[in-house]
Amino acid sequence: MRKISLLIMLLLIAVAPALAIGEEKQTVNQSDFNFFIDPVAGPEMAEFELYLRNDGNEPISFEFPTSQKYEITVVNENKKKVYQYSDGKAFAQAFETLTLQPQQSIKWRETWDYTTEGTRVKEGDYTVAAKLKAVSLDGRPISVQRMLTDTKKMYVPGENPVFKGVQAEGSKGDYKITGEARPTSGKFYYTVEDGHNELISEAEIVPGSKYPQWKPFEIGVSISMEKLPQNGSVILNLYERSKDGKIIHAYPVLLERFNNNK
Repeated sequence: MRKISLLIMLLLIAVAPALAIGEEKQTVNQSDFNFFIDPVAGPEMAEFELYLRNDGNEPISFEFPTSQKYEITVVNENKKKVYQYSDGKAFAQAFETLTLQPQQSIKWRETWDYTTEGTRVKEGDYTVAAKLKAVSLDGRPISVQRMLTDTKKMYVPGENPVFKGVQAEGSKGDYKITGEARPTSGKFYYTVEDGHNELISEAEIVPGSKYPQWKPFEIGVSISMEKLPQNGSVILNLYERSKDGKIIHAYPVLLERFNNNK
């Protein structure tokens, strides 16, 4: 009997290191995920795109105490809060789980119209902070808290006196842009570029009205697929020209983003 007991103990001692190694292999490296925010400040609103990606080789599951997955906060140069995503919103008070497969990513998009307490904020530099609201990863507390946050700078432009309410729709090179304009000279211009190359040369638009009367306009844009960037943004630039030919009252419009790395 003693021999049998001794044999069992020896077997357990021999197997224990292997079990420990197996458990270690199943432990997810908490640095294998990436969370960040990409703010884009347009003339009339800011767009916030948040990305969460599993860069590891195993599925990972994030646990959230409510249905709120993230928080976005914007502060001015005096550190005063001017925007918070969760203000005025209600979230389900129940635990939720989000699972990402290896190399899978998820994207969220939010917008802000530059107003705080009903008034448009001043032109200038602002800081955008994002926080992933997960409390655990695969059932374990997330030890590297900095992985849950990201901070970016953003410049909020002043209000444009010539263009307003501009919106773009479409994809893959075909877009429709609508809005209102009141050019001082009775005409305005646009170009389309991707940040490096001009995709459409300067074109003139005559909306049929002058400042201070607003007039609706519509622009159709078609770009061949081979000219579209693999990584970058397609931007339409609205503007006037002064009497001496200088570009004034510029108003960039994001038509589409292309990023094959995300």
